[in-house]
Amino acid sequence: MDKMFKRSLLGAAVATMLSSGAAFSVSAAESANYEVYGVIALQAAYRDYDAGSKASDDNLGGTQFNNESRLGFRGEKDFKNIESTFIWQIEAGYVDPSFSDPGSEWGARDTFVGFKHDSYGTVRLGRVLSPLYELVDWPASNPGLGDVFDWGGAIGGTKHQDRASNTIRWDTPTFADSLSLNLAYGVAGKDGAQKGDGKDYWMGAAAHYKLSVFQFDLAYEGNRDVVKDKVDGVPVAVWDNDAYLFGVQGWFDNGLSFYAQYKMMEAKPSVGDKEKQNAYSAGVAYTTGDWQFKVGYAKNEELKVGGDKLKGSDDDVLSVQALYFVDPSAVLYARARTLDFGKAYDGRWKSADYDEYSVGVEYYF
Repeated sequence: MDKMFKRSLLGAAVATMLSSGAAFSVSAAESANYEVYGVIALQAAYRDYDAGSKASDDNLGGTQFNNESRLGFRGEKDFKNIESTFIWQIEAGYVDPSFSDPGSEWGARDTFVGFKHDSYGTVRLGRVLSPLYELVDWPASNPGLGDVFDWGGAIGGTKHQDRASNTIRWDTPTFADSLSLNLAYGVAGKDGAQKGDGKDYWMGAAAHYKLSVFQFDLAYEGNRDVVKDKVDGVPVAVWDNDAYLFGVQGWFDNGLSFYAQYKMMEAKPSVGDKEKQNAYSAGVAYTTGDWQFKVGYAKNEELKVGGDKLKGSDDDVLSVQALYFVDPSAVLYARARTLDFGKAYDGRWKSADYDEYSVGVEYYF
């Protein structure tokens, strides 16, 4: 009863402030800019697995729908007494991605508050992409290369973040129309310090330099004090990870474009041998009229444990895609890819080999 009484008093106080204009005004709300945005994305995919037995192949494979539709809200506001522009965003995850767990919770994708200004760029606080992962995600995991170059691989610990909560990120302006930087720091881990259990954290940076039709990219990310496994509540090992990325992109007037990236990853456990694994991704696209044709290849090289290569632990994927722009905001596409996965290490999960054939539609609004 006491709690209900206090809530009623609070509600009455807020209502009084609103009606009197003491805290807010309609004109202030109307001056804010905001929008609803999203993607309607549906893919039909058929997978043919080679898991070693017909029963496993039949259980894993077949046709599924991958519904990556998502919705978001974003906006900005120029406050009276602050020169910087306030920015915010809330974005939900995919509605129902196939071959994986649902991820449609609000805030699963980029969700943040921040400020921007011509003098310093943009500062965001919340859930955002890490600078290194932003390059891994695009362009290097398209078309359909993420199973290898993004979340694939066999190295221990946390090789790099993707989207991370409890993060502050600064994106500088572009200096001399050529150079821009990204810096970020976060408290990471789904089961670590992000939820108040553990001390894991990460830091990352990226630099981008434009020269004529080319862009050169450098990125680094370090993850520290990462706990992956526990026995009776006690960590088996605590990991420190470092990742380095080098890349180049190019766009030409004749419709050709390309990208190439090389990623070097190191993992140091508190117990056991150091691990290293390198990976690379490359792709070429040709756009003519309303059509685009693209081929991409990615590979995780063999895992090194204590300086020795684990034979047969490499993975690769080859993907080809044809895409048709039915509108500047909508595409239809067809894709075929083949994926080969090597040996797992120390009980870490790896997919079985498979071929995939898919068609899909994406509409952006």
